[in-house]
Amino acid sequence: MPTRKWALKALAWLLLMGAVLAPSLLHSQLGIGFSPILTGSMRPSAQPGDVYVTSQVKASTIRNGDVIAIHNQITGVFYSHRIYKIGEENGLIRIITKGDANSLPERDPYLVGPNALVSKEVFKIKWVGRPMVYLTSPQGRNTGLRLLVIGNVMGLLFFLFRKEQRKASNGERIYRDLYAEMLTNQNNDLLQQQGNSPSAKKQERQNHE
Repeated sequence: MPTRKWALKALAWLLLMGAVLAPSLLHSQLGIGFSPILTGSMRPSAQPGDVYVTSQVKASTIRNGDVIAIHNQITGVFYSHRIYKIGEENGLIRIITKGDANSLPERDPYLVGPNALVSKEVFKIKWVGRPMVYLTSPQGRNTGLRLLVIGNVMGLLFFLFRKEQRKASNGERIYRDLYAEMLTNQNNDLLQQQGNSPSAKKQERQNHE
């Protein structure tokens, strides 16, 4: 049973680490990325909670109508929108994007070299990103903060409980050692008393004779 319990814990940790590391490994090794939709800017083609699976392609291969996941080069905001217009500026590709539900395109263009890699949408997975959408909302942030506080309190209580438990275990071990030492001393005293008794001395003299 202890071995099985340890194996289940190890498997759970491996699955958790795999879930955490998989996106980074897929992106670094295969160029595959995941772009969750957090707002309604891409309705009706994508709803909040959907996730775009993207693949890195050369900027020179993208066309109008493609959905790309990029960082705004001025504000740093990450978003996935459809290409509205492509042009050229000083040897760079000038990309204007627009959310399907937005009335106007983005004001800031995205400038990139022709051979640079851009994350292009390959397909969409519905509803997978809903927890992330909730966590980015005010209610979700408050819930996350509460859970963080509760988790810290529970961790502190568990640490203190284990600490007291270890103290109790050490006390029990010391008591057992003292009790065993006391029994040993009593046995030694009893043997010594028996050896000093008259009958014992008489028996010893008879043995010598």
